[in-house]
Amino acid sequence: MEILGLLDTLESIILDSSKIPFTKRAVVDEEKVLSIIDKIRLVVQGGGDFAKKAITRGESPAGAEETKEAAPSPELEGRSRTEAKAVEVIEQAYRMAKEVREGADKYADEVLANLEATSTRILRTIKAGRERLSKTTQAGSEQ
Repeated sequence: MEILGLLDTLESIILDSSKIPFTKRAVVDEEKVLSIIDKIRLVVQGGGDFAKKAITRGESPAGAEETKEAAPSPELEGRSRTEAKAVEVIEQAYRMAKEVREGADKYADEVLANLEATSTRILRTIKAGRERLSKTTQAGSEQ
């Protein structure tokens, strides 16, 4: 089944990605992962071969209008509904991808803020240690 191949690809991207030291987190290529997720959604929602054609063809709204202007046979009406559903699914996938990106940005900001706070504490500790060492050295030289 095609979805298993997509899941295998997704798994290999995750397993081959760079690991963040001392965590169970990995850095993945966002575009690749989101692209595979979009394809999985299309397959799961029954888009199958038509969804592939719609994505690779990149049909424009003008092409959709031509289909509507043609003789309205039941086959064409069913196809235009299917095309409209495919476009709707793709738009929904892009909206969801945008939400995921925004969530990832928020998470990255939180991680960086935490790193900044930790670095500031470490820097204060280093400065305090150097000051203490300096005072100890000055007191030793005065005797």
